[in-house]
Amino acid sequence: PSEIQSSMRAFKNQQHRWSKGAIQACLKLLPRVLASDAPWWIKAEATFHLSGNLAYPLMLLLCVLVFPAMIIRYDMGWIEMLVVDLPLFLAATASVCSFYVLSERELFGRSGWRRARYLPAALALGIGMSVNNAKAVFEALLGQQSEFTRTPKLGVERRADQWRRKRYHGARNYVPFVELGLGLYFTYVAGYAAVSGLVGTLPFIVLFQGGFLYASTLSLFQGFLHLPLLRAREA
Repeated sequence: PSEIQSSMRAFKNQQHRWSKGAIQACLKLLPRVLASDAPWWIKAEATFHLSGNLAYPLMLLLCVLVFPAMIIRYDMGWIEMLVVDLPLFLAATASVCSFYVLSERELFGRSGWRRARYLPAALALGIGMSVNNAKAVFEALLGQQSEFTRTPKLGVERRADQWRRKRYHGARNYVPFVELGLGLYFTYVAGYAAVSGLVGTLPFIVLFQGGFLYASTLSLFQGFLHLPLLRAREA
């Protein structure tokens, strides 16, 4: 029912606005909720709901710590990985995966289960957006005000519709270059893991590598060549 953004820059503008607004709402409302007489489970739900976007700065912290952790734990065996890393990985991803899989199941019935094959791409995209959204979170936490950046509505509904000739494509900033740097960083980390025989970490690393490279290259190329983010499907 809603119009998917036709360019990565426009998508980032939308996500930036949503992330910043959510944290601004958190700063305004959460203290009042916690100080109220509401039951503890309502306060817990409000805390998780309003502060969810704080995960993006934590994602960037994780990006910084991945490679040092690999070096420190170079001699870790499969048993340690199964006992320590696997439970942590499942705890961090199971809720997100179940949310999307069950939502698709409710919307599309049995065919929704087949859409689970897109989960790695969805996770990678979420990782790739972490720089853009963390920037929005920090702006909200620091009280930095900004103008309302509208989301372009280009009316791209059919293959014949063109968006590249439209005037509005989204604002440019330094974020794609940071994403590109992180993508190259994880390319190096993936090479190190492959050479060192740490193959168990490669699926995890490739998610970060693919997410950052996808977000950065699309932003940069669309800025100069106006390449489409998604092919418009027949309505």
